[in-house]
Amino acid sequence: MTFPAKTVFYFSFYMFALSLTLLLAPGWLAGMLGYGPDSYIWVRLIGMFLLYLAFDYFQASRENMRGFFYLTVYTRASIPAFMAVFVMLGMLKPIFLLLSMIDFSGAMLTWGALRSTSRKKRTSTSAEDESSGLSD
Repeated sequence: MTFPAKTVFYFSFYMFALSLTLLLAPGWLAGMLGYGPDSYIWVRLIGMFLLYLAFDYFQASRENMRGFFYLTVYTRASIPAFMAVFVMLGMLKPIFLLLSMIDFSGAMLTWGALRSTSRKKRTSTSAEDESSGLSD
């Protein structure tokens, strides 16, 4: 498994854990965030969607789907911006900004892994071109 694939693979386990917590024990996390029993159905619904998304991350990592990895960088990196807007509008509590840093950190790790493997690929291609006399 490539380094970028590993970052998405391990992130899928975080997503599995969070989704199962939201599905099976919505009161635990909702309570910590200040939400009451009337919101548990929405917490469970988010958990269900997150579980489905976790399976996508898991399978994409196993199949080394680099295009998917780039997409996850953009989407996960944007989460703090959305959370900031929702907090400013009074729709979410500020703790969500802190929690969104998990997604942002995972995105940056995947981005760094993609950059390092792209750089290695370019370097090895250039070396092969030079050794075969294809460079100028």
